[in-house]
Amino acid sequence: MIPSKPWKQDNRTVETTNQQDHQDPEESNNPLAIVPSSGPEPEPEPEPDHATAGRDRAHDEEAVTAPRARSDEVESKISAWEAEEMAKINNRYRRQEAIINGWEGEQIEQAGTWLKKIERKLEGKRAKAVEKMQNDVAIARQKAEEKRASMEAKRGEKIARVLELAKLMKIVGQSPSKRSFFRPYKHDSWA
Repeated sequence: MIPSKPWKQDNRTVETTNQQDHQDPEESNNPLAIVPSSGPEPEPEPEPDHATAGRDRAHDEEAVTAPRARSDEVESKISAWEAEEMAKINNRYRRQEAIINGWEGEQIEQAGTWLKKIERKLEGKRAKAVEKMQNDVAIARQKAEEKRASMEAKRGEKIARVLELAKLMKIVGQSPSKRSFFRPYKHDSWA
């Protein structure tokens, strides 16, 4: 409640406020609130004669319109102040919302950048792992081929030796013995 300047009407001092025939609960408990006096009612003034009645009525209308004009002025100032404060609050809210939205966008961008970085690292690790696996497979195939070639060469040598010994035994006419000097390897049928 914003009190304004007091004005006089009918020899009484009256306080004007922005209050319009109602009281807030806070104001009824406020010990500093301006309350109209609850003293004895002023005696009604004697009725004026009709000659001065028109003049007094015009004076009363001026007295009523002046306070009403002041209260209208106060109300307009209050409305302007209220609108200004609401605009300040809304502008502050919009600025803070823009700051928060900017921060949120920044955080999302950072998270996306971090994810892309991790994905690049994982892609690099995956590429290295695939390359290593391919190299291991190539090395295994190469070693297998070498072992197959070595085994085939040994097999060929042993077959050639057996054929040679068989040819020699046929020439000599001797059957293979248990302790043959030319025995290439141990076989169950020869044991």
